[in-house]
Amino acid sequence: MGNIKVGLTPANHSEEQEGIPLRRSSMSSRVTSAVKFLDVDGNRPENLNDTITLEPCPAASAETSSHPPHPSSSTSTTMYNHYSSSWVSHLQIPWERFPLRLSHAITRGDRAHPEDRRSMVRIVVEAMQVHCRNPKCASCEEVAKIIVNRYPQTFADFTEKGERLGCGHYSLLRSFKSRVEHVNRDNTTHRLRQTKRTRNEEDCSPNSNATSPKKVRCLVDSYGCINWQPVELPEGETPASLEEKKHILLTIFNSEGPGAVERPDVDDFMCLTYISQRQLINSCPSLSIAEIQEQWPFLFTRKGLSNHFYKLTGIDISERLGQALITKGRRIINYFSSQKLKWNLGIRTLIQQIESEGVLTNNKVGTAAILLMMKYYKEDEDSLFVLADETSTRMSLEAESNLPIAPRLIMLVFGNVYFSREKSEQK
Repeated sequence: MGNIKVGLTPANHSEEQEGIPLRRSSMSSRVTSAVKFLDVDGNRPENLNDTITLEPCPAASAETSSHPPHPSSSTSTTMYNHYSSSWVSHLQIPWERFPLRLSHAITRGDRAHPEDRRSMVRIVVEAMQVHCRNPKCASCEEVAKIIVNRYPQTFADFTEKGERLGCGHYSLLRSFKSRVEHVNRDNTTHRLRQTKRTRNEEDCSPNSNATSPKKVRCLVDSYGCINWQPVELPEGETPASLEEKKHILLTIFNSEGPGAVERPDVDDFMCLTYISQRQLINSCPSLSIAEIQEQWPFLFTRKGLSNHFYKLTGIDISERLGQALITKGRRIINYFSSQKLKWNLGIRTLIQQIESEGVLTNNKVGTAAILLMMKYYKEDEDSLFVLADETSTRMSLEAESNLPIAPRLIMLVFGNVYFSREKSEQK
């Protein structure tokens, strides 16, 4: 995992006023700081040891004839509604106003110089503010995505090894939003964010007054879901029949325990009663975890939770989490191992234990990555793990140990190596 070094600015750097030439004598201290910048790939600029001369930025009219990438583009001057949601589709990115060195980098597919990147951010934000004085984060992301998708080699986020990081436009999005906040820092008339109000049970009650901030679940609660709250009952089912199946599930759980989740009839009943489960989970005021577990205990088993999450989001969480632990885990281990000397004694000792194992199997990669992250953030191991002897079982641990209320991973210890056993059913 390489560090992203994008758009860095010295602490003593201030915003230059547009149109004022930069004199070499007044910029000498800034030249010293500018040559210390690293590009996105972690490399120093090629002209690190050369003498750098900062020239005044030419006016927009002079740049138009010397920047070839998009000669027909121009900044739109049409004014739109202050908070229009469609203004991004009308935005024309002023490519021709970009610095000449940046235009050449775009043409060659090179990384943008940090100074040119900052100039580009200022130019683009200025064009965005023609349409909206305070663009929202979602709008800034759309613009960043357009630029990165068009010229990924120049603007996308990459690690030192050339791997694309996430969506690739996150750092550019943050640069846009930081610039917007900077130019609007003293302008309260264009603020979009309202005063934060807390939500309590009275806000959800039918007798709440009209000024209550939230009476029901809002749209943001369902983000990422494809089946947030079904409205139609399963075919052939009624509210009474679903309630009867709920009582059958409770009876089975009380008599056979969590292991009954593997029964085919339990799986079918849990699928049919999904609408009832969502109604309880989405109820307002919200119920506690213990109250939900009391009514739907099979939801708190691995299979029950995975099946419910799949119906809710369309994602197989067991498969997705396993893949993430392997791929991201190896990247985390490689990152810590490549910079072993900079870490404290606890992290170095753990790295030595990991390296002594040789090639890690997939089930050990995730555990090793989690332990490294906990060491880095100075978290105690017992805040996540319950360490036990290799001969222990879950039933014996529940009988002998006082398990905490919060979920824990029961880990069987073989020397210095941890193996994941199972999640505690405690919530």
